[in-house]
Amino acid sequence: MDTDRTLIKTAIKLVQLMDKTADETLPTEIANVVKLHSKLAVGSAWIPIPGADMAAGAANIWGMYARINNKLGLPFGENVMKSIGSGVATNLASYIAMSGVASALKFIPGIGSFGGAVLMSASLYGVTLASGWVYLQALCTLAERKGSSFSVSDIGDAVNSLLRDNSTIKEFIDAAKKAYKN
Repeated sequence: MDTDRTLIKTAIKLVQLMDKTADETLPTEIANVVKLHSKLAVGSAWIPIPGADMAAGAANIWGMYARINNKLGLPFGENVMKSIGSGVATNLASYIAMSGVASALKFIPGIGSFGGAVLMSASLYGVTLASGWVYLQALCTLAERKGSSFSVSDIGDAVNSLLRDNSTIKEFIDAAKKAYKN
């Protein structure tokens, strides 16, 4: 699976469904937001304080959702993004578990901090990229069903529905980790 191509295709579909095709660069801008925040997630893995790294990763995902919404003109506030982001994080917990183990390694001075950050980098990159893709897919699903008029609870329901497809999510995260390592 080519995660870059998958993100762009999903962003193009979303822009078309939301009738935002006047700006030809918008799909690329949206995909770039997801990729930028995935790279920023790697930076949060290098925060040496256990727990603070995970909090920074979660805040990064919320920020990504807010930036996507701004690009699309969706007026959802910060609390809504935190709610949706928490739902995604909860559902991706099994994939985030490796990051938690890596974060705990940071309690060991020196090599633990370095090793934990290395292990955590690929995991946070993959989970953040997958979180962005799931969010774009959820927005596509809603736009197909309801056009551009949907509620916050609709987004949460769509995200949760998509997260039930564990094999696709795992495949996407594994491809993202592999791309990161390359």
